[in-house]
Amino acid sequence: MKGALLVLVSLAGMAPGVFAHEVRPAYLELRQIGPDTYDVLWKVPGRGETLRLGLYVDLPVGCTKVTEPQASMIHSAVTERWTVNCAGGLSGGTIHIAGLRATMTDALVRLERRDGSTQLTRLTPSTPSFVVAAAAGALGVARTYTVLGVEHILSGIDHLLFVLALIIITCGGWKLVKTVTAFTVSHSLTLSLAALGYVHVPQPPVEAVIALSIVFVAAEIVRERRGHRGITARAPWIWPSPSG
Repeated sequence: MKGALLVLVSLAGMAPGVFAHEVRPAYLELRQIGPDTYDVLWKVPGRGETLRLGLYVDLPVGCTKVTEPQASMIHSAVTERWTVNCAGGLSGGTIHIAGLRATMTDALVRLERRDGSTQLTRLTPSTPSFVVAAAAGALGVARTYTVLGVEHILSGIDHLLFVLALIIITCGGWKLVKTVTAFTVSHSLTLSLAALGYVHVPQPPVEAVIALSIVFVAAEIVRERRGHRGITARAPWIWPSPSG
């Protein structure tokens, strides 16, 4: 047990520098305002306060700009807005994100039609384009968000280490179910707030807190094994989720 805890703490120290990750996908929103007219919102992750990823939107042939893009840099992300006219609408057309293959970033595309229906698609470096469907169902939207969330958790050793520490300290059972549920809900909320731009925290402090949270829970495990039950051992589900 002591050996496993030493490995856990060692990996926690490595997580910020080696394994820490940040899920900041590019985001394209197309909102239909007329039979052939769409408002476009394009949000691209930035690098510092002046640079941005080289990602650009290629709309289907036949789409022309009604207004020129208006850009702004907020919280290390570039946001562009403009309006396009696409003869015959977007259904059946191909939307492509140029430059996506050269990155490790995903792009979420959301199409909102005038009838209230939406289509949500996740593009990746290996699949940087898609054909707009005539209609979209709620099942497809749920599937996209579920896959994105699972990959986000599994791609970060910081998340896995934190969950492993919680499993050790709860010793399974109903307490583990409540703990994992609380972790999932809190992590989903913080990730959503960050992705939507409501919360912005510089990455270095976040990485430090992630590592410290893992070390803290590891220390609580050691204290619990020595007969001193701390708050984490008594109610592990109240411990906040580290977000990366």
